[in-house]
Parts: sequence; C-alpha cells; structure tokens
Amino acid sequence: MIFTLSAILGMCLLISLFSYYIFRHYLQNTLIQSTETSLRLLSESMDNSIDEVYRLVRYCQTDSNIANYIEHNPNPGSVLSVSTYDSFYEECSRNSSYNYMPRIAIVSQEHYLQVVTATYSSTADLATLIPELPYYEELLTADDYDFSPGIVSDPFHRAGRKVLPVIRPITYQYNNRQAGYLFIEISADLFTIPLKDYSCPSDSFLYLSIAGHTYIYENGGLQEFTPEYSILDDLSAYSLTGTTHISKIHSSAKGEQILVTTPLDMPDCYLSQSISHAERTNQAVLFMGILACILIGILSIGILLMILMNRMITVPVSKLQTRMVRIAGGDFSRDPSVEWEHELGDIGRGINDLSENVSELMEKRLEDEKQKQDLEYKMLQSQINPHFLYNTLNSIKWMATIQGATGISEMTTSLSRLLKSISKGTSLLIDIREELSLLENYFTIQSYRYGGTITMDIQVDNESLYNSEIIKFTLQPLVENAIFHGIEPKGCAGHIRIHVGYETSDNTEKIRIDVTDDGVGMTADKAAQVLRSNDDSSADFFREIGVSNVHKRLQYQFGAEYGITIESKEGEYTTMSIHIPNIPLHNNETVSSETISSENT
Repeated sequence: MIFTLSAILGMCLLISLFSYYIFRHYLQNTLIQSTETSLRLLSESMDNSIDEVYRLVRYCQTDSNIANYIEHNPNPGSVLSVSTYDSFYEECSRNSSYNYMPRIAIVSQEHYLQVVTATYSSTADLATLIPELPYYEELLTADDYDFSPGIVSDPFHRAGRKVLPVIRPITYQYNNRQAGYLFIEISADLFTIPLKDYSCPSDSFLYLSIAGHTYIYENGGLQEFTPEYSILDDLSAYSLTGTTHISKIHSSAKGEQILVTTPLDMPDCYLSQSISHAERTNQAVLFMGILACILIGILSIGILLMILMNRMITVPVSKLQTRMVRIAGGDFSRDPSVEWEHELGDIGRGINDLSENVSELMEKRLEDEKQKQDLEYKMLQSQINPHFLYNTLNSIKWMATIQGATGISEMTTSLSRLLKSISKGTSLLIDIREELSLLENYFTIQSYRYGGTITMDIQVDNESLYNSEIIKFTLQPLVENAIFHGIEPKGCAGHIRIHVGYETSDNTEKIRIDVTDDGVGMTADKAAQVLRSNDDSSADFFREIGVSNVHKRLQYQFGAEYGITIESKEGEYTTMSIHIPNIPLHNNETVSSETISSENT
C-alpha cells in the first residue's frame, strides 16, 4: 500500500515537472510571437510614414520644375520661383506624412524654397546655414539615406524641437552633377505618436535604434541612452517571420530580459521590445495553481482507488490463491467464502465447480481408458472379416481359372489386391511403384467394366522415380475423373497416358506426374472449379477422395507450392499434373517386400 501511494505521488510530481516545463516553454514562445506580431504592426505603421517621406524625396529629385529652378537659381519672387514653389507646396500638402515633416527646403546655389509649419518657421538663411551643419557633408555625399546624426534639436528653431534630418542631392536635368539639395526635418512625432497608441505592460520597455543611437520610450517621448547588456542566448528560432531577431540579454539595470527586435524600412534602424517578466510570472503562478488543484485531485482519487482495489482485488486474490494451494494439496471440497458478488466471485465459483468436478473427470478418464481398450480389442477382432473376404475372393479366382473364365479371375485378383491395399496399413506415404501397382489393379477392374474400350499406358523416365514417396491413393481419383468426366461423355473409345518424370522449378528438382486423357476436355472455369470442390456425381468407390481433396492433401503434406495443375482444351484432351518433391521413401524396401508378399498371397 505504501509502495502504491509512493508510486502515485512520484508520478504526480513527474507529471507536474513535465507539465510546468512544457507550459513555461509554450508561454515563452507565445509571448515572443505575440510581441513579434505587435512590433511588426507597429513597424509597418512607421514604415508607411517613412515610405511617404521617401516618395517626396524621389519627387523632388525627378521633378522637371524643381530641376529647372535649381539650374537657373532665380531670385525670390520671380515667376519661376513662385511657380516652382506652388507645385512644390501642392505636392508636399498631398503627402500623407506631411504633418511629420515640419520643414522641407529645396536649396539652390544661393536661394531656397521652404515649406514649413507655423510653429517651426524662422527667418534663418537656410542656403547659408545648412552647409554649416556638422553632418551636412556626410549626409549629402552618402550613397543612400544616412540617419547617423540620429534625432537632434532643430538647428533653426529656438525651442529646439527634436527632428531627424535628411539631406539628399538634386542634380541637373541632363547630367548627374549636383546642382542643389533637398533638406527635410522629420519630426520625432513620426515615432512617438504610434508608440502612444501601442499597448505595452508596465515592466516592458520599447527601444528605438537609429544608426547606432538607442532611444527608450518613456513618458511619451524618446530618451537617448547607452545600452549596457550582454547577450545570453539567441532565440531567433522562435521568430514567425524570420526577419525578427530574438535574444535573451542581461542588463545591469533591468536584469535578465528577452528582447524582440524587428527592422524598420530605414537603414540600420530597429524597433525593440522586452518581454514582460510580470506577465510571465503571473501566467506561471496561475498555471501552477491549476496544476496543484489537478494533482491534489489525482492524488485523492488515487488513494481512494487504492483502498477500493485493496478491498475488492487484493484480499479476494489472496483468498483465491489460498484456495488454489488447498486444491493442489488434494482438498477438492467446496469453499463458499470465495464466492463474492463480483467478477472475482465468479472466478471463485468457477474454481469451486472445477474442484468438485476433478474427481468425476478422473473417474471418466479411467472409464474412457477402459472403453479404449475394449475398442482396440474389437478392432483386432474385426480384422478377421477382411481376411475372410480375401480368402473368399481367392477361392472365386481359382474356380474361375479352372473353368477358363480368365476375365473373372483377373478382375477378382485385382479387386482382392485393391481391397488388401486399402485395409492392410495406416501409412499415409508409399512409394510411386506401389501407387502405380494400385492404379493398375483399379484400372483392370474399370477396363472390364467398359468392355475394353479404354486403354492406359504408363511411362516412367527413370528407375529411381519408383522409390520416391507419394501420398497413398493420389492417382486413382485423377484416373477416375479422366474416365467418368473425360472419356465416358465422349461416347467412344479412349486412352489414358500416365507419364512420371522430373521437373526443375526454383532451382529445385521435383517430380511431375501427368495424367492425360483424350476426352471431351473442359473450360478454364471448370478446371478451376474441379480444384476448388469435390464432384460427388460418381458412385464409385473412390468418389469420396475427389480431385480437390487430393490437391489439398498434397499441399498439406508437402507445401503450398505443390499440388495439382490442370491444362485442358475442349474436345481434345485434359492433362492433370501432380507436382511433388523428389523425396525417397525411407521404408522403401520394407514396403516393396510387403507388396510383393501381398501379391503372392
């Protein structure tokens, strides 16, 4: 009982540990994928806004009006300057990210066109001041968009609002030489406004990385800081898209965290979020509470089942074992105490019934042995009758011989030999020599019956074939079938040919015996039917040993690859072929001598 209780408790603990491990793994995977999906949606919102900025830059670099303005460098207020500004302003206002671009300027050699919001307006001379910016040359000559300055204070506004500067060259219309440039200030609102609507747990942090600058989103704004952490493990295998990077990090300020990072549609820019530790802990505590309730329930049910099993199985089985020991010791009396009202009680009643019947069974066995001895004695007595029949047939043979009735003498001799062969032994296997001798005796009787209209010849290819074993009475049913179903329906004389020879199949030498008649033949369906079922239409002695019976006997004795095959052509012939292994009969000499002795009797 203690062992069972310990086993149940151990199993519950193993299930708990395994379940907790699986749940923790599943919870971490779920939180990672959920965070990744949310970040992808957030990054797509930012990417859509950035794509609109890119679209405006492409417009400014490819528009012919702007290229013409840059090339001619007109004075402010001129017709070309005003018309270019109008088309430029119209394009800017149609841009869906226009609210995130507080200052957009097209600068020629000495003049510029500026589209600016009222709160960012200034009187600064952009054509003079922009080239003095520390990052001007680096951004202008970059092959692609360069955001390495990061988010900086607006150099042309006293309030110093945070912007991300973009500077791209504008070339002449008909060559790639730089004629001017485009200056755009991207407001930090492009990042902070989507982040304000983003749901994030209190202990989870959002990071924005722009070309080596890292910003943390706090209190509705982006604060630049220098991250100090070490990567403990790469968990990118949990990513749904394959583009998101997932890693386990350790920070001196915030401890161990899982960081999910997805790229933005900006060079070297990423959006990151740490997985909420509190959410993982709360889910784990909830799961452990549920698991504890389940395990307590399982343990309670296990104890209850153990008590019930001890009462309903252990005790009854112990009594049944004691009862069986008593029966083994010779006590066959009935014991009512093991006959309960359940399944084990049925076993107890069965054991009691068995014990009561043992004596009767032993007495019946003794009676059966006595009856068996009586039957053996009667069988010995019944052998007198066949011997009397043999002697009577021999007397008829000699009387027919004296009177000159050679046909009667020959038929009587053949019948006597055939009956003697049928009754003399119980051996299943005989040699082919004896089987052919039995067949000749049988055919002698049939030839007289049909007035000599049927003939038979036997051809044996090799003398050694005579000594091979065959099942007794294999050939008679086939010859009988040839006479009754092949030759007799033809209505005229017929001939049967027996050919015994060797055949090679699957690199094994076998024996093949063909029984061929020139009768009416049969169809393929009829041939298959002959092998499936017996034809009891014959009233002769051998009708109970039909062709299908012979086929089955051969397969049972030698194997499924042996037996009978039939080849026939309607109106011409039928050949039944017997396939048996080439096995010499071990008691060949004894059987042959017995046959010779029987024939001389």
